[in-house]
Amino acid sequence: MNQQFCGPLADAIERHLRLRHSLGFIYRGAASTLSSFDRYLAQHFPTTQTVTRPMVETFLETSRHLAPKTRAQQLSDLRQFCRFLFQQDSTAYVPETGLLPPAKTVCRPHLYNPDELAQLIRLAKQLPPAGSLRPWTYTTLIGLLWVTGLRIGEALRLNLEDVDLNQGLLIIQQTKNFKSRLIPLTASTTQALLDYRERRSSYDHDQRTTAPFFVNERARRCVRRTVESTFLTMTRQLNLKTAQGRSPRLHDFRHAFATRSLARFYQSGQEPAAYLPVLATYLGHTNITDTEVYLHPQSDLLETAGERFRTHIREIGNLTLGGPDEGL
Repeated sequence: MNQQFCGPLADAIERHLRLRHSLGFIYRGAASTLSSFDRYLAQHFPTTQTVTRPMVETFLETSRHLAPKTRAQQLSDLRQFCRFLFQQDSTAYVPETGLLPPAKTVCRPHLYNPDELAQLIRLAKQLPPAGSLRPWTYTTLIGLLWVTGLRIGEALRLNLEDVDLNQGLLIIQQTKNFKSRLIPLTASTTQALLDYRERRSSYDHDQRTTAPFFVNERARRCVRRTVESTFLTMTRQLNLKTAQGRSPRLHDFRHAFATRSLARFYQSGQEPAAYLPVLATYLGHTNITDTEVYLHPQSDLLETAGERFRTHIREIGNLTLGGPDEGL
């Protein structure tokens, strides 16, 4: 941690952040919130031994100029710390979730459909400069996000050694939760990545195992901000909009993948609850709750789920009416 805490609860804050970091959480935002809270306590409550409601309320008043979502995150960070503190001091105040007005939802994900994917691929093939690797980089990258649900950062951090085309595997390292994982690939996806690697090689790009798999026109690793900007331009050209009228994001491919995966599992007649831990592991989540954020039931999925529920009810009714105790 780079923050220097000097307030009356500095030691507790440092221990809390070390614990969270040891559990695999990237806690930069929380460290910033708690650093501000530490300075606030040092200035206004320099001798306090615990956290009280007035301290939290007056601290949150200092951030009234910030966006609702930012303030909600600050409250969440404070709640986590106060819960930690409560384990050692039962007099510590743990803020209620309703201490601030509900934060407005900033963005609802766009669930791409196959037709939109095809349009994006066609447009990516036309990206300038003509004859460069750039069109192939974007078509392959977009296709990979569609079929794997990778985070865009995970895809761009892939090196040549992380793409095992003999075994049909991606080795995902440096993940959001500091956990590596393997992503199995279908035969068609493996072939598409092989085609890109061979085309990449034809441009005499770095072939060392530690070289980036996806490269830009300067033969360097693709920059996320540039990729997102290019993709935004493409979605605007196609006039793609979310339900809120916004331009879709690359990250929405992850939402679309998770939702399609759940729909396929429903349609196969298998038990979704048994599949969710598998999907969570595939997506690199540490728990099912994180995965549920990416599941957005659509009309066809709700229809399938409803039919399964009706079948289940009919089966229960048949057992009740036709069971061995009928007539007793």
